[in-house]
Amino acid sequence: MVREDHSGLLEDSRFKEIKNLKKKHLPHNLHWFLKEDYFSNELLGLYPFEVDKFKQVTSEAFALFERATEKILRDRELHLLGIPSFFEECIRHSWEHRNIHKFLLGRFDINGGFGHVREQVIEFNADTCSTIPETIDWQSIQLEKLGPGKMQCNDLKSDLVNTFNEIARQIPKEMPVILGSSFGYEEDVINVNTVLQAAHDAGLRPFYQDLEHVIFSEEEGIFYKIGNEYEQVDIWFKMIPWDWMFTEEPELARLLSKIITNNLCVVLNPPYTTLWQNKKFLAYITKHFPNNAIAETFIEGTTFLEDYVKKPVYGRIGENITIKAARKEEVSKGDYGNQDTVLQRYVPLAKDEEDYYYQVGMFYTTRPSALNLRTQESKIITDDCEFMTHFYL
Repeated sequence: MVREDHSGLLEDSRFKEIKNLKKKHLPHNLHWFLKEDYFSNELLGLYPFEVDKFKQVTSEAFALFERATEKILRDRELHLLGIPSFFEECIRHSWEHRNIHKFLLGRFDINGGFGHVREQVIEFNADTCSTIPETIDWQSIQLEKLGPGKMQCNDLKSDLVNTFNEIARQIPKEMPVILGSSFGYEEDVINVNTVLQAAHDAGLRPFYQDLEHVIFSEEEGIFYKIGNEYEQVDIWFKMIPWDWMFTEEPELARLLSKIITNNLCVVLNPPYTTLWQNKKFLAYITKHFPNNAIAETFIEGTTFLEDYVKKPVYGRIGENITIKAARKEEVSKGDYGNQDTVLQRYVPLAKDEEDYYYQVGMFYTTRPSALNLRTQESKIITDDCEFMTHFYL
């Protein structure tokens, strides 16, 4: 049984507070977050060696994801993850041509890393991750307000620009067109537009359009309409999960499969990231590549754990989670209760002296690019959390 380790409580001396930043002092893309009362006025100090540990564990985890992808494709076992058979060739194509279908960005969630609790990756938000504007813009603004000489782990914007430069070099056009799309929810639109700004800085021509207005053609590719003109898209960045397409819009997934395998458009994040988003893949890694970087994960019913976290395979934002630890149980509600589940060995979150829990997120591009923190008075970090900026002690 796991005992809660409070020897690593985040001491008060780590925190610094700055006064409220007013709307007029912030870029427009942060105004929505401000009215949601989402930003913490406090910043958490991290020692450089702690950040180095978080970087190291995500580098190890990413290498494991790559090795496991090679194996599951080589052994033709995508069915173990419930991937539709019609999409398998598309995944294989995008993986074998990663020089074109590059991974853009994802966020590793990490538990532990403070006190005596070893840091371990608990999941990889690899398909459609959020907290992008908070990380790039809000963290930078708060750090500046903290005063001169302060630093943080935050190279996400420049690393995105570098990746877009690499992608653009594979496209035979002077200014490739990138279209960003989402379901139209305000937070998603803001995340997409933050990515599009990085694409713009890399010399691409960025546009945004909700999914319902995007035009897909099996023979010609992806288009959007401006006035009476149709513009062909070279790169499509989507805040629309692959797994949602499999269940809700399989015809769209089939269309995109043909568009991608026929090299008519680059889609980000690439099809192979649906494996990485799938928590059964964590169990696959545990079985075939035992390691200390990723919390041990098992298909439910294949193991017995006294202290565990039960998760939906494609769950997001902390919904439908069950934590059983130290003979206590905590449960969250949500929209993913009908999915298959995995059991993961429980790794405690960091905690402060006021009983707030802290989730470390590390963005990964071609390397660990930026760290962020979310905090909540709950072991399950949900949409009700606060976003907290960090700085180096």
